[in-house]
Amino acid sequence: MSGTWILDSEALSLYLRADRKMTARLAVALEDDIRVMISAATIVEADHDRLHPARLAWTLSRLTVEPLTKNLARQASDLLKAAGVHGHKYAIDAMVTATAIAASDKPVQILTSDVDDLETLLGDRIDRSRKGRGSANSQVKVLPV
Repeated sequence: MSGTWILDSEALSLYLRADRKMTARLAVALEDDIRVMISAATIVEADHDRLHPARLAWTLSRLTVEPLTKNLARQASDLLKAAGVHGHKYAIDAMVTATAIAASDKPVQILTSDVDDLETLLGDRIDRSRKGRGSANSQVKVLPV
């Protein structure tokens, strides 16, 4: 693998809506052997009654869906505490961030509409390098969708 991309709920929603830009980005990721992943919790935020179940099933079959384990949930909770934030506004972002930190295929990038919130949650784990793909260390790069 050549790294991991983590999609937040907005990035997943764009892919579910067949947004051209997001679809093209993910096609490049697959060509470059980049693992595209979501936290299972992201599904809850992105799914809605107007989304055809077959579209959701097809999309999820193309992604790695990381289950929210007790350890990931505790890590997400620790991220919230360390950032000095709490509540439902940050909960799924914290789960996405914990999933990114735990990802084994480095470098890791989060594609998100909430750049500021995820950077806050990452704290000193954020990769601010200018390299296009991020560094190969344990830090996480945050990219806007």
